[in-house]
Amino acid sequence: MKTKRFTPFKISRLDSLGQGVSKVSEKVVFIPKTLKGDEGEAEVMSEKKGVIFGKIKTLELKSHNRIEPQCVHFKDCPSCHYLHTSYGHELSIKKESFENLFRKIPLPEVEVVGAPQRLFYRNRVQLHYSLKSKLLGMRDPHTFEITPIPNCLIGLPEVLNEVKKLYDNNAWIRLAPPGPLEGHVEIYLREGKIKTSWNKSYAEGGFTQVYEEMNAELKKIITNQFSHSTIHGLLDLFGGNGNLSKDLSFKHRLCVDVYSKTTPETDDFMNLNLYNEKALERIQNKLLKKTDFQLSHLLLDPPRSGFKDLQKWLMVLKPRFVAYISCDPHTMARDLTGLSDYSFSRSILMDFFPSTFHFESIIFLERKE
Repeated sequence: MKTKRFTPFKISRLDSLGQGVSKVSEKVVFIPKTLKGDEGEAEVMSEKKGVIFGKIKTLELKSHNRIEPQCVHFKDCPSCHYLHTSYGHELSIKKESFENLFRKIPLPEVEVVGAPQRLFYRNRVQLHYSLKSKLLGMRDPHTFEITPIPNCLIGLPEVLNEVKKLYDNNAWIRLAPPGPLEGHVEIYLREGKIKTSWNKSYAEGGFTQVYEEMNAELKKIITNQFSHSTIHGLLDLFGGNGNLSKDLSFKHRLCVDVYSKTTPETDDFMNLNLYNEKALERIQNKLLKKTDFQLSHLLLDPPRSGFKDLQKWLMVLKPRFVAYISCDPHTMARDLTGLSDYSFSRSILMDFFPSTFHFESIIFLERKE
């Protein structure tokens, strides 16, 4: 049996992943579920590259911002990060994190759009399972252990009701497909119907933003911002079904994304992997064939990996106005660092994922004269 190790900690700040940072010992220690001002002892869960990842063992001095979490699973569940503090403080932590990541970029004052409610909002929940250990729940990214969450509060009531059914008398064990001993199950609400998929790709039932009210607010913000100018031609990259652009008043539009092979291309939709080295060239050719298409606005909403060739695309396409939406501020900051031909007109943090360290952000840019 492996001997447990412990280390003292004193949290001086939180990092962008919601972990408390302590430098009391010789090595930097990262501890989730902590706040600035917390002090105590942590169990060492893993160690690599000169840093330690720990878990609270004892809390000897509590931050004045600490509150009792609403969820009974919060202490052990790896999915929520801020339920031990108020929602107002959570938003201030996220804003500070965002501003720190963009400290080398001359952003205007960051606007913060909070969520209408902190819990009971997700229309999709994914759980991991192990038939070997008979466990279903959230998997820890460091230890890979699964924590059961039968009384989770993060999903919409319809989704959580389905989660409870899986836990009742371990019904999930009978429902899990034969074959792999480990896998995942996704429960999602789409068009008023609950669906469950086992071991399929994420959002297999069709991608939607997990927080519908916040998605509506994002669309409203884009519409208001772009209403200040005439949209002669709109290019919507990673556009999916056109969720973010369909309500805009444009003369011409082209949505680009990876679509089903059975989905035919139209004047408005183009099936293309935007990370392909020939993607920019193919889009240029497509736009040249579209008569009277004058590109004026670019809208992009890439996955977490971002769009590292953005500057090249801007140099070639030269849109006047740009809206960059991102679910990962780290890659967004990387993509926008060193941009010289565009000014930053507006920056907004939108809390699509309350209770977690994740959030959505949008930055509007305008080409310099």
